[in-house]
Amino acid sequence: MKLSARDKQVFSAVMSLYCNGDGHPVASSKIAKLKGMAVCSATVRNAMARLENQGLLFSPHTSAGRVPSDLGIKYWLQEYFGLEDIASYWEPEREQLTGFAHTLSQKYQVCCIVGLPQVSEQTIFRVEVLDFDRKHWLVLLIDRTGQSNNILINKPESNSDQVRYQFAAWMNTVFSQQTLKEGLHRMRAMAKSAMADCRGSLMQWSRELSLQLGTDNSIVVGERYLYNRLEGNNELNLGVSFLHQVEDHLAFKNGLSVLLGSELSYLNLERFVVLSVPYFTASEYQSRFCLICPADAPIEAIIGEFTQIPKKEA
Repeated sequence: MKLSARDKQVFSAVMSLYCNGDGHPVASSKIAKLKGMAVCSATVRNAMARLENQGLLFSPHTSAGRVPSDLGIKYWLQEYFGLEDIASYWEPEREQLTGFAHTLSQKYQVCCIVGLPQVSEQTIFRVEVLDFDRKHWLVLLIDRTGQSNNILINKPESNSDQVRYQFAAWMNTVFSQQTLKEGLHRMRAMAKSAMADCRGSLMQWSRELSLQLGTDNSIVVGERYLYNRLEGNNELNLGVSFLHQVEDHLAFKNGLSVLLGSELSYLNLERFVVLSVPYFTASEYQSRFCLICPADAPIEAIIGEFTQIPKKEA
């Protein structure tokens, strides 16, 4: 989407005025009076009309000012802030994770959901791969006590009992006498040694295993701020399941990412924004730090908090 320099200036002004906590429609006269604009209200109105035609703004009432559309909110965040360079390869301590969540929640009255670090030190004794249903294999990662982590993965296109037996043997080579964390690392590193019929699916399988084994618990901070803004008595399934749903949208994306509540339609979060950062331990993906805020929250200031997260040194 290409905007003129004037339209970019007006659009940025609308967003900054709207996303300051009040969420009121922004009038052209208010923008014209801003320091550095040096334009009349008519010029601003014309720019607003063009931005409305682009789908970035809309007028909620006749003769009212403009507010950003969902498209406008996402465009502003992605195009104006360089999100992918913020909080890149974050490797926090657990205390830093929880402290950051509490700080943001109290300071900006938002909800934070944090996946706790992986419980991945369980040592695997053997692996079994069972034919579960028409689409899935069931992988059993079993320790010496008989406890197992049971993971469903999609069958490869060339599915057969022979391929499944070969994959089970390969998985035992990869995981046997290894911790879950080390096994996942070896699964990626030894991909070329897998049978040819399974190599095409290994990336998907290793991701599924990482997701399902990676987060056993989470903390939710400031949910009251979220529920106070929701209409009706909507109940949200916050916690690990929410983190997995976000990960489905943002898989393999590093740095700060943005999702609109409307993209998570099953959660009924219209006019909400989700800011999310993955975090790592010893370069291994752990989980995500997510913040849910209304679209009219002081998003610029919140993003400024994430810019203070130190980058991992090369």
